[in-house]
Amino acid sequence: MDKISQLSNDLLIKILSLVETKDAIAMSILSKRWKSLWTLVPRLIFEDYSDEDEDAETKERHWRDLSHFVYSTLLFHKAPVLVTFHLNVASDRLALEVDLWVRIAVERFVRDMKISFNFDHGLIRLPSSFFRCETLETLELHRVVLLEIPSRSSFGSIKTLRLLSVKYSDEESFCRIISSCPVLEDLHVETCRNDNVASFTVDAPSSLRSLSIRSSSLEFGPDNHLFVIHSHSLKLLSILDYFGEVTMIGNTPELVEANLQTLNRHEHVLKSLTSIKRLSLCLDEEAQYPTGSMLLQLVRLVLCVCSENWSNMFVSVLLHSPKLQILKLAMNHWMAVDRKVGWIQPSCVPECLLFNLKSFEWRHYEGREEEKEIVMYILKNAKRLVTATIDLELVTLACRLKVIDELVFARRGSRACELTVC
Repeated sequence: MDKISQLSNDLLIKILSLVETKDAIAMSILSKRWKSLWTLVPRLIFEDYSDEDEDAETKERHWRDLSHFVYSTLLFHKAPVLVTFHLNVASDRLALEVDLWVRIAVERFVRDMKISFNFDHGLIRLPSSFFRCETLETLELHRVVLLEIPSRSSFGSIKTLRLLSVKYSDEESFCRIISSCPVLEDLHVETCRNDNVASFTVDAPSSLRSLSIRSSSLEFGPDNHLFVIHSHSLKLLSILDYFGEVTMIGNTPELVEANLQTLNRHEHVLKSLTSIKRLSLCLDEEAQYPTGSMLLQLVRLVLCVCSENWSNMFVSVLLHSPKLQILKLAMNHWMAVDRKVGWIQPSCVPECLLFNLKSFEWRHYEGREEEKEIVMYILKNAKRLVTATIDLELVTLACRLKVIDELVFARRGSRACELTVC
């Protein structure tokens, strides 16, 4: 303890910044010198660990205790700049008090703000000063019900925005938030049921580099969404939405990495991926590769094999990706036991197999006849292959020895290929 006390105030404040606010305050009893140091910590993080199954009396006590703690902390806090203000609560009863807390945070020039409700959505009223906050750089709203967003909102410094399971007053509210962030670089959007938005239009500024779209619903229903994306500056794109639809307006010449995990037919999105270098893909069994589209820069492909039609998409991507170097097949989603793979050998060997493919991996390989044909085809025709890894986790013990023999003695087009069966 004596050695720690010899540290400078600046260093001690940095140490206290690494823990939750309640823990930083609790540590003040360790030394008289530490008694008021927590008031200078530029990060305030309030976490509510209440249980959803607690009785009403216990919930009421937790709500009152947390409310008192937040108020008293803000009252005694003295840091001139509040870099971080995170509020993660269980009870939506605290929603009415968020207005004042956010107002104080804005007055302290907050840069990183997070407001999150653990269980039910919380209806919050945000002060007018919040919508004109020019110091805010990172904003996350989780399970929040937002009232109407002012038309003259301005978040001139926000670079990272996370709108997770947010409910809006209307579609215009979402558009206003996006349009009020002129230097936005990183956008995460998670949809939810009854969010009052049918079509999310992401008409982002030229600064946007990363876009992530995710649906919290795993069931088809009337709340399935349409995403319309206008952004020519994207470098990273992630879509995890099994029942929604996505439309890309124009090309994305700077896009280098994409993760498309969807059961809907989003093959038209592939038309905008002409410059892609790394691609993770899972489309429904009706998806078709867009005619005439070339993936001339693609070097890494991760393809999900959960649908019956995956082999057709697989062949198409190989034929249109001459520079592909890394190939991974994996079953990322549940599939029917009697699923059949409609493997049709291409009429000509893809250029990537002849000249560039160096690494091949198949996770969750089952050893079915069609799968065996695909593996044999790749091992035979990949002339520059260096490593091949086949995972037999789903193969029964009774069949494993036979499958291993088939793989080990398979003809290989590359003498340098090192085969690993695990």
